[in-house]
Amino acid sequence: MGSSGANTGKMAEDEGSQDTLRLQFRAMQEMQHKRLQKQMEKRKEKELSLQSRGDDQKEPLEISDGLSVLQAGEQNSKTSFQQRVLEDEIEQLRDQLRETVDENGRLYKLLKERDFEIKHLKKKIEEDRFAFTGTAGVAGDVIATKIVELSKKNRVLMAESEGAKTRVRQLSNRIQELEQELQIAQARLPAKGSTDAGAKPPRTQMGDRVLPENPEVKVLQDRLAATNLKMSDLRNQIQAVKQELRMAQKVLTSEVGEDVNIQQLLSSPGTWRGRAQQILVLQSKVRELEKQLGQTRSRSEETASELSVYPDSRKLSAQEKNLLCIRNLEREKQEGWEKLVAERDALQRELEELKKKFEGMRSRNKVLSSEVKTLRSQMGTLVEKGRHDDELIDALMDQLKQLQEILGSLSLQEEKTRVSQHRLDQQLNSEAQRSSSLVAQLRAMVAEREAKVRQLELEIGQLSVQYLRNKGVDEGSSGPEVSRASTKLPEDPGLTKPPASAGDHAGRLGSSRSVTSLGHTLVESSLTWPSLPSPHGASPRFLDSPEQKGWQTQVTEFKALWQAAEVERDRLTEFVTVLQKRVEERNSKLLESERRLQEERHRAVVLEQHLEKMRLEPGRMSASQRAAPRSKTGLPASNTRHHPSESERKDPSSAQLSSVPMESQMEELTTRLAIQVEENEMLKAALGNALQGKEEDFRMYHETLDQVKGVFLQALRQQKADKH
Repeated sequence: MGSSGANTGKMAEDEGSQDTLRLQFRAMQEMQHKRLQKQMEKRKEKELSLQSRGDDQKEPLEISDGLSVLQAGEQNSKTSFQQRVLEDEIEQLRDQLRETVDENGRLYKLLKERDFEIKHLKKKIEEDRFAFTGTAGVAGDVIATKIVELSKKNRVLMAESEGAKTRVRQLSNRIQELEQELQIAQARLPAKGSTDAGAKPPRTQMGDRVLPENPEVKVLQDRLAATNLKMSDLRNQIQAVKQELRMAQKVLTSEVGEDVNIQQLLSSPGTWRGRAQQILVLQSKVRELEKQLGQTRSRSEETASELSVYPDSRKLSAQEKNLLCIRNLEREKQEGWEKLVAERDALQRELEELKKKFEGMRSRNKVLSSEVKTLRSQMGTLVEKGRHDDELIDALMDQLKQLQEILGSLSLQEEKTRVSQHRLDQQLNSEAQRSSSLVAQLRAMVAEREAKVRQLELEIGQLSVQYLRNKGVDEGSSGPEVSRASTKLPEDPGLTKPPASAGDHAGRLGSSRSVTSLGHTLVESSLTWPSLPSPHGASPRFLDSPEQKGWQTQVTEFKALWQAAEVERDRLTEFVTVLQKRVEERNSKLLESERRLQEERHRAVVLEQHLEKMRLEPGRMSASQRAAPRSKTGLPASNTRHHPSESERKDPSSAQLSSVPMESQMEELTTRLAIQVEENEMLKAALGNALQGKEEDFRMYHETLDQVKGVFLQALRQQKADKH
């Protein structure tokens, strides 16, 4: 009942705090509304006063025409100052409006926080109810740690609140100073206006002073607005901190109690218990004290009864003594009866335990009998499975025979592929030798062609020099000199050659002939050779027309031969590089194939070792080994019938396969088949590469032929054009 009364009291306090918050919020809204109305009234009064001042200033301006310019300037400055003041006031009012909006938002936040606090307090009240009733409780250590954390947070919040208070004081002092400065500046401004109305020269001076003081006032007003904003922010922060402090204090009071000092809790050791734990401890103590009280009452009643039963023996009579003896006997019988009852209960318990054990054994027997039945059924299924396995073994042995036949055919194919591979290797080696010899021949041909080209270049140079000399002699000499020159020309070894003999002519013909790399002979025409000079001399016309044409045709033919030789040399060098690349590729492939062969040999050795180990393992696949000798007796005969020529080579492998289990035989056959497939693919790839190389060679030969034909055709066209 006390806890429920306390809870109702707390609820009433919470409702009262909510009502006070609402009243405060309404009062603040009314204050803000009144403040805004006062500011609007002050603004209207200032506008009216400014208008009246403007009318008063206009009257002396109408009277004095000579000073109208100065008065107009002063009026403009005053109106601009008044506009600035109005703008500053408007900005201040806007800032105040923002502050009020921010305050309203913060107040709404405070209301939400208060609602959250109320919910939290309701939850706490429910937890306290559960704690008082003893149905739920939190561990004391956890509560103590929570209290310590909350006290730390409380300290931090207190420190922050103190710092915020000091900042607020500083800022309030600063605001007061700024307000005083603003009041002083505002007092100066009307004083300056009055002095301006009194005299003209001072007006100009004061106008000059007012202009530089306007920015200072504006700066001060900006500072004031910034400080007001900071003040509003700090106030909001202080309110939030206060709110958090209140929440922490409420949580602490709900956990610790109202009349407990937090400093004493912090200074006390860690064995302190929370409020709920204290309640549980006190409840347990109350229960213990009630038990003790009941025991003391029962003892007091027993002592009273004993005193009433056992009075003084001296005062008792014989009848009373007999009654006491009877009661003692009854008490002893009662105790014996109670012992017997206890023994009977113990025996009954033992009997129940034995019955339970008996039931357990019975259920165990039932389970074991059901397991025996299942095992018997499994034995039957296993026997049937053994029969099926025997049938399967027979079928697999038939398959093994078929696979051995397939293995024999595969071995024949393997021998054939080995022979074909050997032949292909020989062909590749012979092709490599042929390509190397062809490369050597081509190099020799290139060297011969280069020598021929050099010889032709020398002959072309000599012929050009001879032609130029003959031309100069023809131009510089007269009729008799020409005859002398013609008689002297054969004798001059530097200008012309002597009359060629038959051997020289044949050598020239041999030198003019050239053989291409494809076997074509290039023979010069009879028109290209110049006619032999007569011993009697020649006329200038004879030297000019036919001999010159012969030399020109010879030069063109030599050029054509030289170009064809150059083309053939370039193509042959390319062909030599291609052949060298092919030889290198073949060498690399040969090395790789040798490496693979070594790896395969190593793998074969490992597999043979594994096969020997599998063969030597005892007791494996006993049923298959029993059935194997029956099916293995006819294998060698069948192998000899089908393959009598290769029986000696294939008997060891068949014996090995017969001694190896069926699964390993299948794996070995599949591996051999895969190896044969890989070898076939490699042979196909090698054959494709060889065909591709031959096609490339054939294409290069055709290209060289086309280029040489093009060169000769171009030379023939040029020669025909020169003839025409």
